[in-house]
Amino acid sequence: MMLRNEYHICRIFIFLIPILLTAQSRIGEWKSYTSVLDVRECVEINDELICATSGGLLIFNRTEELFETITNINGLVETDLSVLTVDKEGHLWVGSAATEGVVVLYDLDQRKAVNSFDFDLTEIVDIVITDSVAFVACSENLDFEIMAFFWSQKDGKYFYKERYNPSNARLDYISDIAVKGDSLLVASDLGLFVGNYKDYILNDPLSWERITELDGQSITPVTRLKTIGSEYYLIGNGSIWRYGDSTEVVSSAYSGTTYLKDITITLDGTLFGITGHKLVRFAETGTIDTLWSIKPMSQRLITLNDNRLLLSTTKGLVIFDIDGELFTWFVPNSPISNVFNALTVLEDGRLIAAGKEGISILSENGWYNIVPSNDTTIIKYYTPFDYFQFVADTLQFKSNLVWDVVNTQDNQIFFSIQGTYPDTNSAGEPYGGGLVRIDLNNPHNYSVYDTMYINPYAYDDRGYQNVRGLTLDRQENLWIANFAASDENKKVQIRDSDGFWYHITQGSISKKLNNPTEILLPKSNIAVVGSSQDDGLFVVNYDDDVVGGGSQESSTSINGVWSYFSTPLLASNFVWDLESTELNSVFALTSNGLQHLIFNSNYTQLRPNWDSNGDGRKDTFFSYFAGVPFGQGSKIVADYRKNLWVSSISDGLYVLLQNSTPWPDWEGFRHSNSYLLSDAVTAVATDNNLGIAYISTNKGINSLKIPFAIPKEKYQNVITFPSPFRIPSDQLMVVDGLVDQSSIKIMTLSGYVLREILSTSPSVSGYQAFWDGRTNSGEYVGTGVYLLGIYSESGENYVTKIAVIRE
Repeated sequence: MMLRNEYHICRIFIFLIPILLTAQSRIGEWKSYTSVLDVRECVEINDELICATSGGLLIFNRTEELFETITNINGLVETDLSVLTVDKEGHLWVGSAATEGVVVLYDLDQRKAVNSFDFDLTEIVDIVITDSVAFVACSENLDFEIMAFFWSQKDGKYFYKERYNPSNARLDYISDIAVKGDSLLVASDLGLFVGNYKDYILNDPLSWERITELDGQSITPVTRLKTIGSEYYLIGNGSIWRYGDSTEVVSSAYSGTTYLKDITITLDGTLFGITGHKLVRFAETGTIDTLWSIKPMSQRLITLNDNRLLLSTTKGLVIFDIDGELFTWFVPNSPISNVFNALTVLEDGRLIAAGKEGISILSENGWYNIVPSNDTTIIKYYTPFDYFQFVADTLQFKSNLVWDVVNTQDNQIFFSIQGTYPDTNSAGEPYGGGLVRIDLNNPHNYSVYDTMYINPYAYDDRGYQNVRGLTLDRQENLWIANFAASDENKKVQIRDSDGFWYHITQGSISKKLNNPTEILLPKSNIAVVGSSQDDGLFVVNYDDDVVGGGSQESSTSINGVWSYFSTPLLASNFVWDLESTELNSVFALTSNGLQHLIFNSNYTQLRPNWDSNGDGRKDTFFSYFAGVPFGQGSKIVADYRKNLWVSSISDGLYVLLQNSTPWPDWEGFRHSNSYLLSDAVTAVATDNNLGIAYISTNKGINSLKIPFAIPKEKYQNVITFPSPFRIPSDQLMVVDGLVDQSSIKIMTLSGYVLREILSTSPSVSGYQAFWDGRTNSGEYVGTGVYLLGIYSESGENYVTKIAVIRE
């Protein structure tokens, strides 16, 4: 007999096989990494639980105990989902949450969308489907209504017909809808509305009846309407009511409160309910029989076919065995959140994502999370097999928005926290954090630099900390932009590699640096500091020999010579980020676009002050992407090939190549023209070894395969996929690992050339080339083994074999 652990190891290995086989990706290919921990609603289909989550559809196979996530890469228009149901064709109707209300019809068997309805709605609230009509409760801005979709027998699909508004008075919300016979029931803040959708035109509020008999029973507003079997239940003012030919109270145990969120009835007729953190069993009299505590927030409750209870929570799924009174948690491997404000990639390829909810680290095993706690530090040691489920440790620090994250060569990360106050834990011990250091090789080794006892004194008179930009110099000294420091001489501070602190005094400069956002170190002894709140750009020339050999007792002062630049030399005095790709050249991301600044050799003058043409006129500045709004949190990142990745906190991602042309065009990457999860782009990082751009949004992280990796010098790791290559196919064969300016030849084993693809062809992109299976004359090759010859302009060459199957 196979032991349970051995069974799980084999099962996980089988689960990983398709991942290993499809891990290679081609230039331009997107992936989405979303957090699916926040489960809003579930349905049961055979042995699978299908869940609407904040990161897409989560499918849990109860027999195999395996998770699968479906995102926009698999056909969803939006991934932040709120509701779902199943129609008579077996298709899922999936509704998305605020602020992008879209309905998608999804075929689970084929793993693809079959239809979608996007009417620029704000949120989808509920969906209910009969044999011929689908009703969708939704909001458009602050107005709530119901949309009706009718089934066309001729076309074999649903089509939109009309909208319904059940009330002349404005509704603050619709909580649920249900169908009772020929009537549509609408639960709202104004009570329960009923309309006969077959006999009346329901786009007229006069065609609706408001059930006034509920008014005297203290059931208004109705916060939950649920169909259980053939009966209808209401939750109003905390009480549970059964609605039918007559209305009767089932339980008033929570009357007068808003605690009760959902209910269900088991196969033996027992009533259960959930509050935020309690599972409740009611007695036949409606009183509370038993309470069980649940740590994560519960959101929905249903009875499964085996009479167990399923709780949808903000931290995964919980299945409750009623007979044994046993809770079993099923939490998928996932990042802790969908919102990260800072990214970096380690030399070993691990992605580090930092945000308010903590740190999430993506490796070949899966996601590992570090969660902030106000009381405890708990570090466990995980094996690769633990990554089948959610993996997390806790460290004691106070978290908020993260502005920046950097990593050292020995895998220590520093991240800055934007906005915390000092506090004490339950034991009365101080804790806080404006800057946190974690040794990823040993998470027990971490430091929290707070306001009370430890430098860098990153606080104002109230103890408030607001640390922004972080930068490592060539000696791995950490430079810190202390936005909230009340001491003007502590605005720029340095932590050397031995842990000693320094600060640069501002001296007698007339314009003081008050609101530093980012620090750039373009050359030895020069620091360029961006600032916000109408401050402009600062440059300090300092003695870099002073850094090192400091004292832990106090922060060592460093004198510097400051220069200040503002409009009209700058496009705007709000400078969010800085980047440099060559000496004396600085790119400044301002609120009015990306500006290229050229300095003199000691960075004391800007080129717009110069008459470079000798015509008596000073040069003027130019801003790239000037029409794009760049707000606080927008950033610039340079990849290995000196291309600039420019993110807007509201309007997508833009790439400016080293030759000052856009990639792929001036429109950039938007949610509407790519697989970008959202236009709110919060951070970008590039894996220069593998040629991957990671893009963080407010709805998760994308990865994009890009042709800008570190150039290959030799053909050492050439890979072709798929292998064997089956044709005809919409999928091209990819040749990966090329030296720059490579050409390829497809030849018979005797050396006859069937197809030649030159390096100047659109079929060659960076270090990848693509073949469609055709000869130079456009015909498909036959089944067989062929030679693939690769050669570069530098004289390097490589030959391998490929297998083709013509079907």
